[in-house]
Amino acid sequence: MSEPYPGAPLEALRVLLLTQDQMDYLWLAQMLARDPAIQWEINWISVVSDSQEQLRQESYDIIVWDALFHQDDSLTFLRFLSRQNPQTPVIALSADLSYRFVWSLFQAGAHECLTRRHLDHQDKFRCALSHAVFRQRQIQSRSSPAPGSSGVNRALFYEQLQQAILRAERREERVGLLFINIDEFRRINNSLGYRAGDELIGQVAARLRSVLRRSDNLARIGGDEFAIILDKVEHNLSLTRVAQKVQNVFVEPFSLSQQQVSLTVSMGLATYPDNGASADLLLRSANQAMFEAKFEHGNSYRFYNQQMNAEVSRQLALETDFRQALRGDQLILHYQPKVDVLTNRIVGMEALVRWQHPQLGLLGPGQFIGLAEKSGMVIPMGYWVIQRACADMERLARLGYEDLDCSVNLSFRQFFDKKLTETLQRIIGNAQIDTRRLEFELTESAMMFDREYTQNCLSQLHSIGIRFALDDFGTGYSSFSHLQRFPISTLKIDKSFIDNVTTNADDAILVRGIISLAHSLHMMVVAEGVETAEQLEFLRNHQCDQVQGYYFSPAVPLDAFVELLKKQERSLATKSQEQKKRF
Repeated sequence: MSEPYPGAPLEALRVLLLTQDQMDYLWLAQMLARDPAIQWEINWISVVSDSQEQLRQESYDIIVWDALFHQDDSLTFLRFLSRQNPQTPVIALSADLSYRFVWSLFQAGAHECLTRRHLDHQDKFRCALSHAVFRQRQIQSRSSPAPGSSGVNRALFYEQLQQAILRAERREERVGLLFINIDEFRRINNSLGYRAGDELIGQVAARLRSVLRRSDNLARIGGDEFAIILDKVEHNLSLTRVAQKVQNVFVEPFSLSQQQVSLTVSMGLATYPDNGASADLLLRSANQAMFEAKFEHGNSYRFYNQQMNAEVSRQLALETDFRQALRGDQLILHYQPKVDVLTNRIVGMEALVRWQHPQLGLLGPGQFIGLAEKSGMVIPMGYWVIQRACADMERLARLGYEDLDCSVNLSFRQFFDKKLTETLQRIIGNAQIDTRRLEFELTESAMMFDREYTQNCLSQLHSIGIRFALDDFGTGYSSFSHLQRFPISTLKIDKSFIDNVTTNADDAILVRGIISLAHSLHMMVVAEGVETAEQLEFLRNHQCDQVQGYYFSPAVPLDAFVELLKKQERSLATKSQEQKKRF
């Protein structure tokens, strides 16, 4: 880049750097400080949760984003970043510059892709930044495809949204915005090619236009995204009706290359001024609502609300904290006793993970397992739980409780790791425990992940003595074939059936049927969530083998669990002495 003419003021450009590596920041700051043509102002963010708040409060000319900044789902975060800041170019730093990955980065919203090697070439990197800003300004000032066409034009859409808001402000009216994302569109490009994908986008645009009013503004704003601007929205019901029309567009499959292709969409709905007083804020609100709709899996829509915004921010912060929890020894195990129905003796325990959050206190699994599964962190967490449980079993054995069984939940995502069997055998071998005392609890979703692979994993583990239980039997798509094909030795009856087993005839019949079925297949039955003496008596009368629940004890730390065992020993010793006195 040539030097400015003498006396010319330096152009000032603001850069937001998103990376966990402080060395990146120090090197980038030193490099850009030497630029003779531009005065660069750099703001460095190293935590994901801080980035969202920073972008809400400040505006930047360019964002430099490290693909490792949000390690577990980087492309989703990049899409979120580009949608939240449509006017700001994003430069992606990545070690992987393969054609497929670079294309996915561009589709997700990156304007330029660089490797860390470019950081060693100051001129190249400075040029990349300044050219990205220059290109974005050109795009914003350039004429664009016609509204509603299948061409991508974020700048035109943004201008139209701003104009709609200005009109609504003058007239004291409301503006509606529908943010539409085609679910799993990448599989179309991967399987049929990008030309077929473009043809399909054209068909989608045509169908959408056919159900909209002339005054409704349709724009394609991304590879698999559309937006609809609605003037003069009287109430949310108007947005709902348009969303339902869009849903109907995707009921029938699309014809493509002599084959039928079915699509679904996720939509986010927001209104001005309720959900944003500017185009930026309104777009962010609709975008966040669309991400919420994604959790409903196909042809769904959600309205934006402030509670949703707070929840999104909380989840991002919690996800960042959870990575530190794994490294910082913040996870702990609690153990819930399993009690023999006939003797009322503790014969085993279930290991349940808890998170000792430094600010929020003790969190139960319902507060973090979902984000752990979504981010992929559930796999290392699962191995940690198994390793900790094995170590605790070894400790209990040293205290004389070597006959206790321990069950550990195994997430279906654990089976995504092709080294599952090898890793588990290594963990168990290092602990030197009796494998016959270890049981893995599976849900049916785990067994349906890849049946052949799962069956092979379970068979290998079963061959070294490990047992398996089918958790929450009766709540999912229970199949007798699962009981026959897999080495399952225990059925666990879900708490939802036990709650009303003494008051609801249907639940009583179902529980009796599960017990009878399991025993006919030579399986043991464990009932969860036993809280009353009446429930325990019902289960005893119908030959249930074991129970667990608050009637005996909630899940407790290991030391407290040991105290329960000692208390049981003292009680048994007292009864034994009393019996001797009688004779």
